[in-house]
Amino acid sequence: MMATFGDSGRMRMSTFATAVLLLTLPCTLPAEEPVPVTIKASVDWEAGALTADFAVDLVQAGLRLPSGRAEAERLLERWVPELVEPTVLGIIVDSRRTISDTLSDGTADPAAFRGFLERGRRLSAVMSRDLRFLEASYEWRLSDLSALYGSHSTAMPLTPMLTYTPTRAYSGIVVYIQGALPVRGEYLPGRLVPCLLPRVYDEDMTVILDRYHVDPSILRSRGSVAYAYALDDPIIEERAGGDPLRILASAAFGSFRTDAIIRRDDALKILGDPANRDLIRAGRVVFVIDRP
Repeated sequence: MMATFGDSGRMRMSTFATAVLLLTLPCTLPAEEPVPVTIKASVDWEAGALTADFAVDLVQAGLRLPSGRAEAERLLERWVPELVEPTVLGIIVDSRRTISDTLSDGTADPAAFRGFLERGRRLSAVMSRDLRFLEASYEWRLSDLSALYGSHSTAMPLTPMLTYTPTRAYSGIVVYIQGALPVRGEYLPGRLVPCLLPRVYDEDMTVILDRYHVDPSILRSRGSVAYAYALDDPIIEERAGGDPLRILASAAFGSFRTDAIIRRDDALKILGDPANRDLIRAGRVVFVIDRP
């Protein structure tokens, strides 16, 4: 039986990656019966968070109030990492890999990944109106997940371009990637898909933004880019300042269509000024994408 969760703005916005799983987990209760737990997990790229709502069925678990609530909380706390793991494994890391892929190829450290799963922050825990379900919400920051890939000690500097293009110092970089775009190497257009470590290329496929160009402390604290769904999203000014360089992407790239391609003259506006190159290092970049 599925629990009924309260309607919230955050959950309505978190529609990019949603998983609803019904798990039957063993436990060591006196009745020695499996405990049914439901989970509804979703990734909100705009908020930079993974949220999950859990419900433990106390009746099927053989738990009685009032002591049953505390037992259900202890049981849920123990199993939250395993419950949310399938959703996390499916999160896209870059243009061709998911979290699961990076664990398989050795890019991500399994112990660090396990630590991420265990650092979920409980937002709430309440009994349902009929007192049958313990309903709890947890949150994980996506920047903590990006930190698994910040093994470099310093940011790799961008190479200045010899070709001159008039430019000036900006407060940040905003890349508009909304609507269907040509996809480099494909015949059909597509929409950009958010990921943990996106790249930006110019039309000659010169890398303008990569995780190695971002200060590792920035990568760990807030990720290499922020995502917004609208031009008036507060995250744009918060991350890119009040006078950003505004760029319209010309194409998308990657197996998962996660990377942006920009025009050569826009790339030169970034590369042609040391202050603008430093915006990449400082992670002062926002991708404005379609709402899922």
